[in-house]
Amino acid sequence: MRFCLRILCVACAAATSAASPARAHDLERTQVSLTFARDGSFVLDVSNDPSWLTLRMEPFLRGPQRAAPGERAVPQEAAAPRQAFIDRVVLWVDGREVRPESAELLPPRIENGLATYRLRGHMPLDARTLRWYYGLVVDPYPLTIRRADRRIVVEEIAGDAWSRSIDLSAQFASPLRLRLERQLPTASLFALFALGLSLRRFSRRRDRSAQLLPHV
Repeated sequence: MRFCLRILCVACAAATSAASPARAHDLERTQVSLTFARDGSFVLDVSNDPSWLTLRMEPFLRGPQRAAPGERAVPQEAAAPRQAFIDRVVLWVDGREVRPESAELLPPRIENGLATYRLRGHMPLDARTLRWYYGLVVDPYPLTIRRADRRIVVEEIAGDAWSRSIDLSAQFASPLRLRLERQLPTASLFALFALGLSLRRFSRRRDRSAQLLPHV
């Protein structure tokens, strides 16, 4: 039920944006990048024009509303900016939502640059498919997926719309497997060194045996 209410709120926010003048959402300049690591952790960068982002987030950051004379005040807590932004995106993985665990707002690095919300979290190690939704925008934008196996997938999202089903399979590993993979190169080098040392000793013994044999 809570997730359904979130989807409804996100959709309403997108509808409000769609009703704005065309020049307003032309300035969205949305870019989304989702980068995975082998342990299932991810970094999600959602970038927009900073002025546009400030205006779009304002309705979700308002504090308690004042009631008009004779009316009863309706309590409404001001949302923390980072949590409010997390509520504007959806990572739908294998039939359930995966919520980012943290978020930080990165200001533009250059003049006329983009502001970026950087979200971090973890995917289930057996994750197979992902569908993505960003509820603040209207214009189409690119979604870049950087898989843990170094494959890169770029999806074009039609603004206020879900992504298609994106393959996440066969890229994550358990901590034990990762530990073994890290140790494998060292073990391989040690094995090669031991093999080379054994061959060298065998060669020396063979040479000595040949010297002890009587010459005909």
